[in-house]
Amino acid sequence: LTRAERERDRERQRERAVRRRTMDSNSSMTNLNGALNGNSKMAMNNLAEKSFTSRHSIIPLYLPNIVGYLRIACTTVSIASAFSHPRSMLIFYFISFVCDELDGRLARLFSQQSTYGAVLDMVTDRLSTAALLGILAVLYPSKAQICVFLQALDIASHWCHMYASLVSGGTSHKELSNHHNWLVRSYYANRIFMGTCCVSCELLYLSLYAMHWPIFNKWSIVLSDSRPEVSIFLLFAQIAIPGFIIKQTINVIQLVQSMNGLWLHDLKNM
Repeated sequence: LTRAERERDRERQRERAVRRRTMDSNSSMTNLNGALNGNSKMAMNNLAEKSFTSRHSIIPLYLPNIVGYLRIACTTVSIASAFSHPRSMLIFYFISFVCDELDGRLARLFSQQSTYGAVLDMVTDRLSTAALLGILAVLYPSKAQICVFLQALDIASHWCHMYASLVSGGTSHKELSNHHNWLVRSYYANRIFMGTCCVSCELLYLSLYAMHWPIFNKWSIVLSDSRPEVSIFLLFAQIAIPGFIIKQTINVIQLVQSMNGLWLHDLKNM
């Protein structure tokens, strides 16, 4: 063969090699798309077969998680209207608070508990409370430092406790084996006690918020003939104080206990 013919043969071989690689690449993409489409179809079929109210593979669409998204939307609206529409703020925050109770009940009712849902719930809890305390700090500037302290205590206590539970092998910060103090154990073991403490905190904060606005002054009741009318929100705030104090005490104990747990974890791994 002449040199020119050899060059043409090499050029044809290179073209054939390029065509083969292109065909192999297209085949791989086709197989990948087919696999992805197949997995998506399998997930949707799984959801359809197992029912929307049972455990399935699309965890973000669990019913309690959808309620969690609704809660986030209501909390966002309440915060956005806090300084311009106080009635709307109270209404949407109350709906969000009801959703907080509802998502847990739905998770247990339909066996749709998940780590995704637990984290979504706890983060929403912390941010909602922090936002409400931030609003109170603006409305009551002389008490702003107290509001900031309560924000820090609430977030630090729950975050450190969750982390300590995970490094110790727990799957939830509510597992009783993670709690050594009798008050904290009672808090997580008794849902009525826990609910009372949580409701007391939110009720106190919301009552203080409402007491700032003159439009709520007419919301009052007469306790007796010898006493003048009392603001219903002042009454709510007074009722909520004991539960609020217990909840903050638990936050302090939980924070100290969690840091001790992390310290012991470090000692075990030295």
